[in-house]
Amino acid sequence: MQEAALRTEKSEKSMDSILKAAFRVIARESISGTSTAKIAKEAGVSKPLLHYHFNTKETILGKVLQHEVLERLLEIPLENANKNLTAWGEIEGIFKRHKQAISGDPDLLVVFYDFWVQGVKFPEIRKIIVQRFEAFRGYVGQLVSEGMERGEFTSEKAYTLPPVLLSFLEGASLQLISDPNAFNYDLYQYMALDMLSHMTGRKGV
Repeated sequence: MQEAALRTEKSEKSMDSILKAAFRVIARESISGTSTAKIAKEAGVSKPLLHYHFNTKETILGKVLQHEVLERLLEIPLENANKNLTAWGEIEGIFKRHKQAISGDPDLLVVFYDFWVQGVKFPEIRKIIVQRFEAFRGYVGQLVSEGMERGEFTSEKAYTLPPVLLSFLEGASLQLISDPNAFNYDLYQYMALDMLSHMTGRKGV
């Protein structure tokens, strides 16, 4: 049983290494310039081992988009992970995590928008992006419901927060990749949170 667990752990590490290598190749070569041969070389594995874990390049791309891009760019904390925070504290945390993700890895936005362009043409990629957007809006919607139940939020407009918050994050991402020298994320975050605070009718504001 211990041997099986070790094999599983080794397999998971190998898959993770391949996905991280694929991310680096995409960032450097773009999606159209990425091949399984380049990914295998970057990961330091043989092509047969790569194809043992992932049947096709498209499978790898889908996993990279899910785990190496969207889960980092639009993080959804594990259930009950931050129950000590208020709903508003969680919303502030969303902006902090988003900033940390994109400032910690400049390639993250480059790779995301490469996928976004591909998603315009390929439904399978667009579907993965849409699913993450839906899950993220659901997470924010849950925060809003909790805030309303606790009396932290008082305005019915709070229920419109999920798509608006997502738009703020996507707007920040687009400006950072298009004109980073002219974009002040801290000021943007301050103004966005101020607008969202008034939308929710947050007590004490």
